[in-house]
Amino acid sequence: MYQTEYLRKRTTVADEIARIRSGDTIYMGGASLMPVDFAKGLGQLAGRVRDVRVLHYQPLEDISAFRDPACQDTFQFQSVFYNGLLTGADALGRCSFIPNNLRNAARDWAFAVPEYDVMAVCVSPMDKHGYFSLAGASLLESDLLSHARRLVVEVASRAPRVFGDVMIHISQVDAILESDRYPAQLPRRTPDEVDRRLGKVVADLVEDGDTIQLGIGGTIDALAVELREKKHLGIHTEMFSDSAMELMQCGAVDNSRKTSERGRTVTSFSMGTKALYDFIDDNPAIVHKALSYTNDPNVIAANRGMASINAALQVDLTGQCASESLGTRQISGSGGQVDTAVGAQMSPGGKSVIIVHSTYESRDKHTGEKRLQSRILPVLPQGTPVTLTRANTHFVATEYGAVCLRGLTLPQRAKALISIAHPDFRAWLEEEFERWYHRRVKDGT
Repeated sequence: MYQTEYLRKRTTVADEIARIRSGDTIYMGGASLMPVDFAKGLGQLAGRVRDVRVLHYQPLEDISAFRDPACQDTFQFQSVFYNGLLTGADALGRCSFIPNNLRNAARDWAFAVPEYDVMAVCVSPMDKHGYFSLAGASLLESDLLSHARRLVVEVASRAPRVFGDVMIHISQVDAILESDRYPAQLPRRTPDEVDRRLGKVVADLVEDGDTIQLGIGGTIDALAVELREKKHLGIHTEMFSDSAMELMQCGAVDNSRKTSERGRTVTSFSMGTKALYDFIDDNPAIVHKALSYTNDPNVIAANRGMASINAALQVDLTGQCASESLGTRQISGSGGQVDTAVGAQMSPGGKSVIIVHSTYESRDKHTGEKRLQSRILPVLPQGTPVTLTRANTHFVATEYGAVCLRGLTLPQRAKALISIAHPDFRAWLEEEFERWYHRRVKDGT
C-alpha cells in the first residue's frame, strides 16, 4: 500500500527545481537535515527566476546559490544561525541574519513567514508503516511542517532512523527525492594544547551525576576526554555530537540520575561523522525533540545538577559575553546559549560555564604581521551584540582557570576575569579598567 504511494510521489531534483517560481519562499533544512541534492540543484534557477527567499541555517555543504554571481538576483537567504558558508553569503549581500534565541526560532520564523511554498528536508528511508524520520534531528522542522504548502523529502539511503518529534508519514509528503548517501557531515577538529588545558579546567566543575549540555569544537572534544572518568552523567543538550556519543559508549553517561526523562539522552539534533549517524540509528536511548522543548529553560531546569557549557568569542570585564559576532560581523548566532545558561542556573545545584580561549591571533591589515589579541577585553568593540548579559553570566573559564561571577561587584568581577586572562594582558586590563570605569581593580570592592 505505502510502497505504491511512495513510487507515485517519487520524482527528480530537476523536476522539483522547475516548479519554483519568482517570489517563492523555500524553507530548506540545515545541519543533518540539509537536502544536499535539492540544495545543489537550486543553482539551476540562476537567471531564470528572481527574488526567491530561502530560509536556511547551518549548511554543512557548499552550494552555488551561496556565492555564484549568476545567482545574485535569484536568491535571498535568511538565517537564524550562521557558519562560514553563510558568513560568506552575507559578505556578498546574499544572506541576512535574524536575531533570536533558538527556543523561539520556529515561532519567530512562522510569525514572519506564515506559509512556505516549499519545505525540503532530509529524511531516513520509509519504514513498513509508511513513516520517514527526520535525519537525526527535530530542530525547527517539527514545529514548522504545518506551514508548508508543499513538502519535499530527500531520502538519504544511510540516514539514521531516530525517535522523538521526528516522524513524517508518507501521506504528508508531496514529493520524494532519493539520494544514496549519509546525511551531511561535520568533520571533527583535533583539539590543540589550549583546548586540552581548558578541557581540564571545565571538567573540574562537572560533578558525578550532573546532567550536561555540550556543544561542538576542539575544546568540547578535549573536555569530553576529561569527563570519561566521571560517573552517572546525564545528557540534555541542544546538540548531540561525536564527543557526547563517546561519553555514552565509555559508560560515563548512563542517564541514571537525571530527574527529567531518566534513562534517555535528550537532544534536538545530532550532527557529526558517519560513526555518529550509525550510533543514533534505531537507538531508543536517544530522543530527538524540537528546540522549543529542549531549549525551554523550564525544561532544562527540571534536571537537578544541570551543567551548561557554551563558548564565547569575547568577554568584557563586567562579564558580558559576545558569542556570535565580532563587532558588526556576524559569525554564528546566539544559538541556545541564553536558553541553556539561564535554564541551568534555574536548576537545583546547576551551573552555567562560558568557555573562551584567553587569546587569538589576528593579522594587521597594513603590515600583514600576526599579533596576539586578548579575548578578555575592558569593553566589547563597538557594534558587538551581547549574547549573554552580565547578569546571566555564572562561571567563565579559560585555560588559566575558572571564576564564578555570581554576587561580585564590577571591580571584583574585573579582578576575577583578569586573573584568568593571558598573563601578557593582565597589567593592560587593569589599566584599562581604571580608565573606563574610574575604579581600581586592586580595591576589589
